Amino acid sequence: MGHKNPDSEAFLYFLTKDYLGFALEGSQSGPATDSVAETLRRTGSSLQTHEQEFELFINNLNVGSIEEAKRAIPILTREIYSDGTDNWGRLVTLYAFCGVLVRHLRRKGIPEGELIEDIAQCMAHHTWTHKAAWIKENGGWEKGFVEFFRQKSPRFSYAKMAIVTGIVAAFSFVIYQH
Repeated sequence: MGHKNPDSEAFLYFLTKDYLGFALEGSQSGPATDSVAETLRRTGSSLQTHEQEFELFINNLNVGSIEEAKRAIPILTREIYSDGTDNWGRLVTLYAFCGVLVRHLRRKGIPEGELIEDIAQCMAHHTWTHKAAWIKENGGWEKGFVEFFRQKSPRFSYAKMAIVTGIVAAFSFVIYQH
């Protein structure tokens, strides 16, 4: 992945950059470099059916630039985690939102390289600052995250339900507040 220490902000940056590139390029992107990147791609893609909710949130906050996007990420994070509960599904929701966000901003004419770089740095820093301790306490990226979303695991279905619940709750609140 470029940086192998999963307990570092650099790892989060490369993971986020990989995911955002995948969100923009889809099947045209290269293969995932490790099981964490592959799992994030797969679980983030499973949220494609909720792209309209993400777009509605983006439009309600009038996100049309990288600076506005950087302000929207913490707002969404606060809403998703407003009940104080952390889980892997909510974290994937943030990444999936960023994938929709970069596609939205690309349509606004922002160059892909700048877009991926800036959003990846923002998301990696935000995740490192606010979620690194929780991630480590819950098995880290390689064990906790990958194992939680293992497709054959019965928890995979529950995780998808948690993702949907997090999306609906966060977007319902934010959309009606703004």
